[in-house]
Amino acid sequence: MKALLLTLLVVLAQAMPKNDPNGVWRAESGSEFEFRQVGSDIEVEIVPDSNPRYLTYELQLEGTEEPNTYKGSGRFKARLQNGRECEFDTEWQIVVVSEERIIGVATQVFPDPDTCAVVEQGQMQVDLTRKQ
Repeated sequence: MKALLLTLLVVLAQAMPKNDPNGVWRAESGSEFEFRQVGSDIEVEIVPDSNPRYLTYELQLEGTEEPNTYKGSGRFKARLQNGRECEFDTEWQIVVVSEERIIGVATQVFPDPDTCAVVEQGQMQVDLTRKQ
């Protein structure tokens, strides 16, 4: 029975349609990200001026063995509340669940506003919808 269930899951995963990640995607915060698929990987950049907090945001996401799933890292430059600009590393893991939605997790950082040193780090939910 377990073997049958495992086989069924493998077949379903292989039969899952490939969702197109290309285009501009919007977060609830208003940040917009442009996704460009290059082979099996995705390059991501923030759309300029979509969120005044993020000056730059760049990611390189690699396709995984799971359909529509990508994982990778990058860097972003943020303007803190005191006006200081700081750069941070980030990691994302996402799933393009449909032609209209991407979900996943990303690194969340809490910096010291005077030194830019990361005081605390965790994960935050990524929930993007395709911009029409």
